[in-house]
Amino acid sequence: MPKPPRSLVWAWIGLLLLLALTLGMAFVPLGSGNIVVALAVAAAKAAVVLLVFMELTRGHSLKLIFAGAGIFWLIIMFGLSFTDYTTRTGFPPPH
Repeated sequence: MPKPPRSLVWAWIGLLLLLALTLGMAFVPLGSGNIVVALAVAAAKAAVVLLVFMELTRGHSLKLIFAGAGIFWLIIMFGLSFTDYTTRTGFPPPH
């Protein structure tokens, strides 16, 4: 059985460490800081996946264009969802 490339092994170890950090931070009461830490860890996980597994660091320009288009449409989707959330009346219901 051939050995996997070192970059894949390090990416896997990094993702496992970030997973452990996410799990550990779920039990640390930081108040509103929890969402900041969770989003930072999620961004780090996404960066590992984009750079290592999708090989965007040594990708062709067409690959980078499609990755940028995906991020562009993701921003549009989140923007429209946030707009819907902020303009709804009575949501979330008062306690």
